[in-house]
Amino acid sequence: DHHLKKKLESLTSFSSILNSQIVKIQMGKHFQTLSLLLFTVCVCVALIIPRLNLKEAILSVYSGSEFPIDIHGVKILRQASDAKLAQLGVSSWPKWEGAPSKFPWEFKKTETMFFVEGKVKVNVDGYDKKDETFEIGKGDVVVFPKDMKVVWEITEAVKKRYSLEE
Repeated sequence: DHHLKKKLESLTSFSSILNSQIVKIQMGKHFQTLSLLLFTVCVCVALIIPRLNLKEAILSVYSGSEFPIDIHGVKILRQASDAKLAQLGVSSWPKWEGAPSKFPWEFKKTETMFFVEGKVKVNVDGYDKKDETFEIGKGDVVVFPKDMKVVWEITEAVKKRYSLEE
């Protein structure tokens, strides 16, 4: 009886070890499956992101606390990170500079801009109350949609880079 009990304990112990090894093997298979899935997602993102237009790129992958806000149809990403600027290709965009002034403007194409320096008060057509004016400036990435009419008041000399959607 004692000998049978010892064999049963040994068999139970062996069964426990075998079960833990089976679980490790199954987890290893799941790890491989998850790794393959993650790799596939990364490849898809790498293929899709470059094909997005700039507005979609800004609204896509956010790092940290980078979330655009929408004010009267204008998308604003405050203090964009270097990674976001690189993703958008900002360094290759044309430059524009403006001295303090106030003027009306209509965007003939969707325009994405990055403010290198300066500040602008923006009043979007149809939002004429003083408290509906908003400010954009240094470090901001801003998207103005096609056909939008605004009044720009440059309060600090502006240096910006911009891209027009075709």
